[in-house]
Amino acid sequence: MVNGELDLSSGVPLYRQIKDLLRTEISGGNADPQRPMTEAQLLDRFDVSRAPIRQALKELTDEGYVYRRQGKGTFPVPGVRVDRPADVRPGALHQHLVDSGLHPTSAVSGIERVEPPARIRDRLGVEGHERLLHFTRVISVEDEPLVEADVYVRAPEDFAPTAAALEDQGSAFELLEKGFGITLDRAEHEAWAAPATTEHAAVLGVESGSPVLVIDTVFFTVGGFPAGWRSAVHRAEEFRYRFVTSG
Repeated sequence: MVNGELDLSSGVPLYRQIKDLLRTEISGGNADPQRPMTEAQLLDRFDVSRAPIRQALKELTDEGYVYRRQGKGTFPVPGVRVDRPADVRPGALHQHLVDSGLHPTSAVSGIERVEPPARIRDRLGVEGHERLLHFTRVISVEDEPLVEADVYVRAPEDFAPTAAALEDQGSAFELLEKGFGITLDRAEHEAWAAPATTEHAAVLGVESGSPVLVIDTVFFTVGGFPAGWRSAVHRAEEFRYRFVTSG
């Protein structure tokens, strides 16, 4: 390959190519966490100026893929790091992971129509004996479990996606929009740290009682109709949620 691992004819900025290559190596466990990534080493490897090297390392540091030790250098952080920006639209986390080059997969189970628990019914304004589509989804990135989500969707009775369809699409709301024209407009989130239950620890591959990030979300369609609820439990050390406030 020309110029080592870089493609000078691709039009992609050099710093971005370097960043993507290093991120893939770190996420895949191919970078030694005990060996620093020095500018000299990377200059020799990629045969470029210092500017793209420094920009790549800065962005990798900002995103949690590397960290700097005073007087020691820049070291890889093993494992997958997922950064969710504030502008990811509701229900589109799976597509964001795809767009980020992280190769997500999901496993869906327990698809059923049920009357939701009282706290979810109250939050969504469900009355009477309305039944919601319910299922559990586990999202993995680079074959490592990241999120376990418990999902309830208010949808027409004839909306009955299979597990395969939900796994392929990555979002029940994307399927709902394609099939019924029901579009999400916004979402409200509540997030907190909690100890992993035995069940969540088993699914996410962490120790029982270790910290996890819990995010409960209510989804709203255009017009403000509450369309669904999700409680997502994340491996806390590998997920960063970015948000924006205004006033």
